[in-house]
Amino acid sequence: AAPPQPPSGARERSFSEAIAEAHAVALRSDPRVVVMGEDIGEMGGVFQCTAGLTSEFGARRVIETPISEACIGGGAVGA
Repeated sequence: AAPPQPPSGARERSFSEAIAEAHAVALRSDPRVVVMGEDIGEMGGVFQCTAGLTSEFGARRVIETPISEACIGGGAVGA
């Protein structure tokens, strides 16, 4: 049998590109959405999943966190 075909209008992208696109869509659609993580701000994350988000949405919505799961968890609960 032939492999299934992607839906009309679908485009191929890497996993990292799909995550970056999803972040941007979420941030654009709801001003309450924030992204938190280590090295995600200006650096854009190790896989560039947050590249460009700080310049578009600012550091109040793209939040650099220290390397501390307790800090990240506490910040998320408080958000």
